[in-house]
Amino acid sequence: MKKQPKIALALGGGGARGCAHIGALKVLERENIRIDMIVGTSIGAVVGAIYADNPIALQLEEKFRRFLKSKEYKKSGLELFKRKEPAENFFGQVAKNIRQRLVVNLAQSKTSLVRRNRLQGVMDFLIPEGRIEDTKIPFYTVASNLLNGERVVFKDGDMRTIVGASASIPGFLPPYQFNGYLLVDGSVVCPMPVELAKEYGAEIVIAIDVGQKLNDNPKLDNVIDVIFQTQHMTARHYNLHLLEKADVVIRPDVGEVHWSEFKLLDYMIEEGEKVTEAAMPDIRNVIRAKSGWNNKLMTVVQKKIA
Repeated sequence: MKKQPKIALALGGGGARGCAHIGALKVLERENIRIDMIVGTSIGAVVGAIYADNPIALQLEEKFRRFLKSKEYKKSGLELFKRKEPAENFFGQVAKNIRQRLVVNLAQSKTSLVRRNRLQGVMDFLIPEGRIEDTKIPFYTVASNLLNGERVVFKDGDMRTIVGASASIPGFLPPYQFNGYLLVDGSVVCPMPVELAKEYGAEIVIAIDVGQKLNDNPKLDNVIDVIFQTQHMTARHYNLHLLEKADVVIRPDVGEVHWSEFKLLDYMIEEGEKVTEAAMPDIRNVIRAKSGWNNKLMTVVQKKIA
């Protein structure tokens, strides 16, 4: 009998652009692609945790719709960061808003713009109670340790705490002190957790990249703008390097959406659906190719019987 290879879904970071993950999941579910593992970073951890706990894409979509109408969303502070100009570096925009909104001494005395209780309200609304080792689909996530610059991988523990750490945007949200670590957004060191999926036994990795496009016509009016653009270049090249190890890369056309624009939920879900539908032939071809040894075995057995 044919045996489907172990398939992992690697969900990348990108703030609101991660809503495109929902569209991709809707198509994969509709096309009966069995997902054996989900690995997420940042917003990918948020979407991945919800779906791994309850793998019904329509209910995942409805939860995000309710979130956008909730008091938790209004209190989150995300509206403060609405884009006023073309999208730029994910973390650079945070730093730019810090520079615009806070005086120097205030910025030096705080580690974030938003208090932890606001993030906790978001996590309590979106993320189900429980532990990540108990999800229906095996789920792993990653955060970045400020103390040594290394990734911290989680395969067990309290879901809300761990996902909150993975999605803790530096400067916008405070670092998490957890088990001797000082944790921030997983995208800092692991924007696409493809390698992690392979380490945990995935034979096929479908990666969904919602990273920001590199602005090819940036405003470079000052030193800060130059620094942000070069940092974005470094991050983008690293992201592309990680994606080289994926079997299929799904890249929704959301790269120009600002990381805080969750109100564009419908657009991002549609883009996620569109590009995943286009990728289905590639996905099925990879599954067939990885199952090839089963086909060869069956051919040998049939010849012997004949």
